[in-house]
Amino acid sequence: MNNNIIRYAILSMDIEDWQHLDYFDTSKCDLSYSMMDGLDQYLELISELGVPSSFFCVGELAQKIKIKLREISNFGFDIGSHTQTHRRPLTISVQEFEEELRVSKDNIEQICSKPIEGFRAPCFSLDRERLMILPKLGYNYDASRILFDSHPLYGTLDMNGFEQVSNNIFRSNNFFEFQTSTQKIFGKDLPISGGGYLRIFPWIVTKTLLNRYCPNNELYTLYIHPFELSTKKSPPFPNGTNLKTKIRFSLGRKTVAEKLVKLIKLLQFNGFQFTTFSQLRQQLLNK
Repeated sequence: MNNNIIRYAILSMDIEDWQHLDYFDTSKCDLSYSMMDGLDQYLELISELGVPSSFFCVGELAQKIKIKLREISNFGFDIGSHTQTHRRPLTISVQEFEEELRVSKDNIEQICSKPIEGFRAPCFSLDRERLMILPKLGYNYDASRILFDSHPLYGTLDMNGFEQVSNNIFRSNNFFEFQTSTQKIFGKDLPISGGGYLRIFPWIVTKTLLNRYCPNNELYTLYIHPFELSTKKSPPFPNGTNLKTKIRFSLGRKTVAEKLVKLIKLLQFNGFQFTTFSQLRQQLLNK
């Protein structure tokens, strides 16, 4: 490992509730059952470990958790948009997507009383046409690019014309794209970036992949959701929910907090400094 290279790690949470997940029909979900306590569990965990985080909030949730959002913002953490309704951008028109960006940004900015800089698309569902709407509306960065074509819901982001700052960071003027972390195994990119992958993979697998990743990369990003850290039991699934979905939702939730702590400590051991997307962007602009 080259000890002269500064390596950064960015933890992030997509603030959404369980019914926002793409494999549920929200209209059939019991909206009175919330798993947003996972947000409190996450804030407690990162506070105990003394590390910062970025957040991407679904706009329609913002009013319900406005006090918590203000607390997060006052900590100095950045809060970005995760669309207004969590509809996958590639399933709606460009005009509808632009409106989602505009409304969610306005909602969160009114609550936090500061500009919203970042965006992450639900399910990494974004293409180049939609990406280029972001800077037009005043967004300064995106975190929706992932190299994993095996997932049917993920989009493909063409970075042609962007300057590649590092193997996970791209820049066009003052707008940045931060790529989600993956590691090549047998020639295939495999996500090592949290979420379901952290829950479902045995820790020994995640640890092995991270130990391969760390020496060769200057940025590691992780994402997680409140339901994954919730201490509540699984929700009342809508009628017709298949067994695969129930298993995928529930698997690994009991151990994910422990794995997250191990992951953070492993990154620290490998010399990564923890920051937020906004802070790293500003640092890159000042170079």
